[in-house]
Amino acid sequence: MYIHFIELDKISKKLAIMFKIRYIIIILLLSVFACDNLDISSHQAETFVKVIGTGSSQIGNDVKEFNGGYLILATVSSENENTEIVLMQTNKFGNLLPDGIDTLSSLRGGNNTASQILLTDDGGFIILGTVVDTAGIDDKNIFLEKFNSSLVSEGESIFGESEINEEGVAIKKASSGYIIAGSTDIDGDKDIYLVKLDDSRDLEWDQNHGGAGTDYSSDVIVISSGYVVIGTTNSFNLQPGQANNNIMLVETNQTGGSPDFITYGSSNNDYGESLVKLDDGGYIILGTVENLTGDNPSIYIIRAEDNIHNVLWNAQYEEALPSHGYDIIKSNGGFVIVGDIELSSGLAASFFKIDSEGEILIGNLVDESRDGLSYGGFGQKMYSVEQTSDGGYIMVGNSGEEGNEMISLIKVNSDGEL
Repeated sequence: MYIHFIELDKISKKLAIMFKIRYIIIILLLSVFACDNLDISSHQAETFVKVIGTGSSQIGNDVKEFNGGYLILATVSSENENTEIVLMQTNKFGNLLPDGIDTLSSLRGGNNTASQILLTDDGGFIILGTVVDTAGIDDKNIFLEKFNSSLVSEGESIFGESEINEEGVAIKKASSGYIIAGSTDIDGDKDIYLVKLDDSRDLEWDQNHGGAGTDYSSDVIVISSGYVVIGTTNSFNLQPGQANNNIMLVETNQTGGSPDFITYGSSNNDYGESLVKLDDGGYIILGTVENLTGDNPSIYIIRAEDNIHNVLWNAQYEEALPSHGYDIIKSNGGFVIVGDIELSSGLAASFFKIDSEGEILIGNLVDESRDGLSYGGFGQKMYSVEQTSDGGYIMVGNSGEEGNEMISLIKVNSDGEL
């Protein structure tokens, strides 16, 4: 595998000064990828855009700050045209470290996919993904691998049953052990799947939730009474005017049972992506909704009380331009959302911050004539964001066209600027 880095942070700063604007667009030129050797200065800025890849398909799924640099979890095309779960380590400038690539699923068959990194209390971390089993049945199973603080593997685990496809998409630390959210698929009947592990990462229990259609999860959080899962369903249309896919929340007790369901959405397709628990109670829910014509998606935020049936407010963003929201985190009294937005120059990564009432604090991307924060213009999408120890943010996703993506790693300051 050939790894190419492009340092674009200084270029973007010069452009911003030249045109005296806050609207940041970084165009990634394919011709740059042909270079065999790109010298990276040891004195480069700590805000940056890095592109990692070879021109096949590499997608950055998650990123975490670790040991003075960053861990990147990615799904990468292999030589046999399958995909593998790959762990990468960079320094604080986003430059790949020597021996900084580890293919975790190389002994598995088929298309394996990465999901999340969970930092653990012992200074190490856990990798979550989905692998195809080696029995020749092509079933999918949940994959877990634990590493210590020195990046030495402490063992991997596989969870799943024969002839059932199990996928793991999110993992959180529970009051004891860990909770995993994902899905099961039996002959096309897809349900939300919860898996509880003990501190030794052994199975304690598992639970399915869903109906006769397709139901799947995107994220899970831990609450005092149990767990809340966000996902998407076409099995349930619990509110008037709902149809097709809808955002769904499932609240369970501490053993994954006694579920309480609520759906949010309209007659078009609506997708649940992520959620956070508020310190003073309730939830901020991130999704993507389609307009009345069934296209032109936009970012959608819902503020619900502890009783998930009580919605305090909802807001739709980027209505003038197609956009998606993929991740949300709490940050300094507000909430940071990342995703993508369709500009006239192409698909770009988006970043904005809202307060607890949904008012935009940073990155007002309603149309291209107004201030905003976007990065790219050549198929950029951001799937994961984390606040860094210096008060800034690190994001990961991909750039490029489908099937020809490269990992995109972006570090910005506390105002979302390069």
